[in-house]
Amino acid sequence: MRGFAAVLGRELFERRLLAVVALFLGLAAVALPLMPGFRPGGVAVADFQGGMAFGFALLLTFFMALFLGGSIIASDLAERRLGFYFSRPLPGLAVWAGKMGAALVLMLGSGLLVLLPAVLMGGNLSLDGIWGVGNVISVSGTWLLFTWGAGLLFLLFGAHAASIVLRSRSSWAVLDLVALGAVAGLFWTMVRRMLLEGVLFRLSLARQEERLGIVAWMEMGFFAAALLSLVAASALQVTRGRTDLRRAHRVLSAGLWGISGLAALVFTGLALWVLAAGPDDMRGVQRVSAGPAGSWIAFSGPAAGRPGYSPSFLYDVSSGRSVRARFGLIGYDLGESAVLFSADGRRAVWMEYDGIPFRSPVVVFRLDLDRPGARPVRTSISFPRPPGSLALSPDGRRLAAHQSQSRITVDDIDSGRLLASVPYTSLRPWLAFAGGDRLQIYNLPFYQWYGERGISYASTRSRGIAELDLSSAPPRLEPTGQIPGEKAIFGWSLSPGGDRAILRTRDLLQLCDARTGEPLAELADGKSHGAFLADGRIAVTRTQPAVELRIFSADGRSELRRLRFTGVRNLEVADQPAPGLLRVAGLRTGAPRPSWEVWRVDLETGGAKSQGVRRLAELKPPVIAGPRFSLEDKDGVIWYDPWSSRGRIVLKGS
Repeated sequence: MRGFAAVLGRELFERRLLAVVALFLGLAAVALPLMPGFRPGGVAVADFQGGMAFGFALLLTFFMALFLGGSIIASDLAERRLGFYFSRPLPGLAVWAGKMGAALVLMLGSGLLVLLPAVLMGGNLSLDGIWGVGNVISVSGTWLLFTWGAGLLFLLFGAHAASIVLRSRSSWAVLDLVALGAVAGLFWTMVRRMLLEGVLFRLSLARQEERLGIVAWMEMGFFAAALLSLVAASALQVTRGRTDLRRAHRVLSAGLWGISGLAALVFTGLALWVLAAGPDDMRGVQRVSAGPAGSWIAFSGPAAGRPGYSPSFLYDVSSGRSVRARFGLIGYDLGESAVLFSADGRRAVWMEYDGIPFRSPVVVFRLDLDRPGARPVRTSISFPRPPGSLALSPDGRRLAAHQSQSRITVDDIDSGRLLASVPYTSLRPWLAFAGGDRLQIYNLPFYQWYGERGISYASTRSRGIAELDLSSAPPRLEPTGQIPGEKAIFGWSLSPGGDRAILRTRDLLQLCDARTGEPLAELADGKSHGAFLADGRIAVTRTQPAVELRIFSADGRSELRRLRFTGVRNLEVADQPAPGLLRVAGLRTGAPRPSWEVWRVDLETGGAKSQGVRRLAELKPPVIAGPRFSLEDKDGVIWYDPWSSRGRIVLKGS
């Protein structure tokens, strides 16, 4: 300790004039704003004094870090003055600590001396003052001092290492450059991969709270390790290299790149672990979608233990196969589908950012789900920004998009050819193909849905219906009707042929003509839910006063079958494994949740046969710090679809 104090005192005494320079700059920051004509009009004296003092302090400490880092040890070593210390009974660690300690005291002390006069004279050091960035960044005093101090340390020890390398004039400098490129390249490659996958630096929580994401913690950890490697290598260079400059260079390089290389490998491993999150690593899902047929679904959600990362997947419920995609980054409402499926469930189409998310155009991808081992295929269709609405033709060959609230386009997915482009001004219409040549556009007064069944607000848009005829030359857009009623819509679903629609409001479930909006039949009250079957018939479920399944004819005017189920509290239509057969699932009462019993209903005879209890994975919205959900060993999945206002079920097998 006595040796450290002796070296520290000697270095401070030799560089005492730096304190005079700092004090002079501090006085200048206070005096200059008082001079006539120097201060800009409209700027308070206190703000100008604080801004100048803060700027002088940053500049002075920056240049002092470079100057002291490059000279306080390296110059003595190059000019053979460092032997003076080792000729005394001083350990090498005391020499290193005394010199670097003096550099830190001089840097930080000079910065405080620059700020001191402004503080005493009432200068405003806030970033909201002359700097005018209070509305752009928000930095607390503690965080600012921490960042400032860490940056100065990095500059100090980085300048020291660079000075040793340059002054030694050794061929080891080539290896230093190679090692620097390898470490920096590995770090930047993994950071870019995480950025492309949408791993957020900062994530927003409820009540406008924010916290750092995992990539921010990883970057801070890497920079901390890099700073540690510079400090450790500097200490080793003095204690092991002593007065031989070339030997000191070799010792410094070995320590620096050994620790930095290890940190880069650890960073790479963590990044690969983050990006390896699979469907079973998620804390919940959102924006679930599925096709009218098949066992594929799509969903996204936050990964457990990886704050800021929300991967998205296409998942085959029957086989358990999953395909990673990046459709979850496209910023739609939580209830809107991000992946579109063809009518037979054999093709999926979605959009991804073509580069850094939120700052680059979007590109359309497709995946042929019926081909074993198929991978996503990039198409030639792109948009400057994500369209407001999308629709896929039943055969999966055409994609309609509403862009920039002013234009509807239709593209051929396989060739990328533009088939139609017509002006259409609306906030976010609902698009749907009726066959391959007619596109229907609906201005639905939907409630906005968030969470599982929570309602935020109702839209007040117009209720018009229009149709784009792609078979005409040129394609013709014309209004065809109006959504019936005046109340907000709680559910809207189209028939397989696109000619009829089930409309659900708070009080009524009715069948409408999908082209004109004309009411065709009243099916039930607003507490019931409806779904079209593959042959055009309609299935209606209700839970009060009894749990019932009612089958209506295609025109909705005659009830063909009515089945009552006991021991369940609600009933959901699942699928049709074969013509004339329907599967429904009910949640058992008095059984541990979730216990879903599945029945096979013969639509011709009206008979229902139980297929036993199935384990269904409930796809619920994520909860902060919630547990993982698992798709393993499940017989299917169930989620709530806000567009049709009913539960959707995809079961494994037939």
